[in-house]
Amino acid sequence: MRTIIARNRPHHIIVEVANFLRSVPLFAEFEPAEIEELRKSLLTTQFAAKDIILEEGNANRALHIVGKGRIRVARLVGDGEVPLCDLSAGQTFGELSIIDDGVASATLYALTPTEVLSLSSDALSTFLRDRPVAAAKFWRALAGELRRRLISTNDVVRTYFEMNRALVENPTFRDAYALCNR
Repeated sequence: MRTIIARNRPHHIIVEVANFLRSVPLFAEFEPAEIEELRKSLLTTQFAAKDIILEEGNANRALHIVGKGRIRVARLVGDGEVPLCDLSAGQTFGELSIIDDGVASATLYALTPTEVLSLSSDALSTFLRDRPVAAAKFWRALAGELRRRLISTNDVVRTYFEMNRALVENPTFRDAYALCNR
């Protein structure tokens, strides 16, 4: 893992990062000056494939943006893991921790060499407090993103419920399950 501070970058990289931030849905409506202020507060961390980025149960005090690569989000269950989703460039994680100072609800690890841009909760709070128009844009975008995730989660739960019902209503499955659990 290697961390790079935003202000120590060459100019062409600064422009590239600013353009990238404009493509992230949470910041898509921001003005160039707002993007530049955010960019100054970013830390970039590089991870090798299989590196743990954030561990379930650990404190997280930052909003993270996948800059490059792919990240697996998984919950630990017993001795194994249940994959929840994969994230790629432009997607974010850690949003809820900036609201409630919580802990990570899942483990995230790099599937490929990955770059993560991080904005500390304190830096983001200061930025939003000092720029109420940008704050309104950010919170509206965050609400939209959380809405999309909730709809997606509801679809997954509905699918699992329907699969469970089909299995439970199947007499052959019920008999086999009863034999296995004697």
